[in-house]
Amino acid sequence: MAAVAVPARVVYDFEGQADNNELTVYEHELITVVCEDVGEGWVEAVKENGEQGLVPASYIDYEEYEVMQPSGGGEWDDPPPPPPVDNGAQYAQHEPTGVQFEGHPPPGGDNEWSDYDSDEEQHSRQTRPSISADNEGGHQSRSNTMKKSMNRFTPYVKSGAEDFILGKDKEQIAEADTITIVCPNNIDLCWQPNQIITVEITEPIKKQKFKGMKSFMSYHITPSTTNLTVERRYKQFDWFHDRLTEKFPCFIIPPLPEKAVVGKYQQDFIEQRREKLELWLNRIGRHPIISHCNVTNHFLKCHEEKNWKEGKRKAEADKTARSGFFMTVKCDGPLPDNLSSESYVGSFSTFSKKMEGTLDKLVKQNEDYANKMTGGIKHMYSKYGQIYKELGELYDTGPLNGSKPVNVAIMGTGRCYQEISEVYENQPRFDAHVLSESVREYQGMLSSVPDMLHVHKGAAQKVKDYTQREGEKDADEEANVLQRYSTISAAVMSEINHFHTERNRDFNVMMRSFLENQISFHKTVLQKLEHALNQYPDPQSFLD
Repeated sequence: MAAVAVPARVVYDFEGQADNNELTVYEHELITVVCEDVGEGWVEAVKENGEQGLVPASYIDYEEYEVMQPSGGGEWDDPPPPPPVDNGAQYAQHEPTGVQFEGHPPPGGDNEWSDYDSDEEQHSRQTRPSISADNEGGHQSRSNTMKKSMNRFTPYVKSGAEDFILGKDKEQIAEADTITIVCPNNIDLCWQPNQIITVEITEPIKKQKFKGMKSFMSYHITPSTTNLTVERRYKQFDWFHDRLTEKFPCFIIPPLPEKAVVGKYQQDFIEQRREKLELWLNRIGRHPIISHCNVTNHFLKCHEEKNWKEGKRKAEADKTARSGFFMTVKCDGPLPDNLSSESYVGSFSTFSKKMEGTLDKLVKQNEDYANKMTGGIKHMYSKYGQIYKELGELYDTGPLNGSKPVNVAIMGTGRCYQEISEVYENQPRFDAHVLSESVREYQGMLSSVPDMLHVHKGAAQKVKDYTQREGEKDADEEANVLQRYSTISAAVMSEINHFHTERNRDFNVMMRSFLENQISFHKTVLQKLEHALNQYPDPQSFLD
């Protein structure tokens, strides 16, 4: 069949990813579409300078020109080059599922899993600053590595707490959706305990679509609840994270692992990503509410593509998200009064800020420690080793006079110090780096604390505005507003207590592991020094 080329005009800037065979084009630019049926919202096009690649179909408008064909009705004289081989080049940071672009939809339209993202990441598709920072889920520039909202609406407004406070949400909640808060010691509110779910991620596999034009990583996930393995891509993790933050507006949802800039298919990066995703899922699995919610069950258990799409649509239309979440919360006991809840939440606000600052210092100190261990201290021991080795060899060239054992021992001391230098160089991998990785997970969690606090603060302000308004008031409605505020307070306080429970557990494990590795390190150094010492003759032997 003869190739057909159709002229088209670009209507939106698009920054393509070269390692995914995408073409960068700009508004008003004229291009030639050489394949309209690439699939899932993409076309293959050629620029006037001869560059060829994929462009989202929704970013172009076809020109009213004659369809161009090769002369003679045959094939084009110069066939397009094959897709570039992926070599682990740079890739951009993703935008989360649901990012909206001004005036046009993302490529793929209504497709359930539109593959407009490169490998495991979804990109921003416009280069001009016309991406709406006001849209829900708007993010900072590509150079950043943490997902941060640039939404002009406050977390309180987005959470739906205002509708709940004012009683606008009339949705009937099924008993199965009820979330219970308990107070086992009659002091601290907490989520009703639930079975902990553990998750194992294995066998990351590189897969391809569009006849090799697009690549992505697939991860095998096995939850303890089923022991059955499902496959998930990174963008499905991203979708899952977005659903959780939407469903639970006052929860501390840990962020996904940070993005890399280069080497997305290098083995070290793949393994690090696997470890961090596994850590993230196990954090989710320890939360008594998140671990057993519908969207988590769907993510961990769904196998069939058809069922996945149905569950995805259901999760995105969940009526128990945002304000509906607060409708599901029931307190098995008295609700907290306003004064005590505001004091408790305020104290946690102060605590979390100080904790964040202290953890920043700890990470920096770990970096300094690692740099000295792998740099200055390592080199110092290495130099000592070289000097002792040279000294022993020098003495061995002189008159022996019974000095052979001492000369050998001095050379042995040189080897000892060389070995110790290597122990110092390797040690940060077992203590400082491990501790810093665990601390960074908490830094990520702390980054979501302000959103939770803003939900409570906004609710408190709304209650204050309501109770202080002028005019005749309905006493029953005012009591309901106060009760609904207490429900929000109870949820926030329960989440704070869950955070403290996890923190106590985790830092106990973290610090024990750190100190055990420090002890092992110093024992290793001590053993090597003792071995070097034992190579020297007993001083008494020189007196005999």
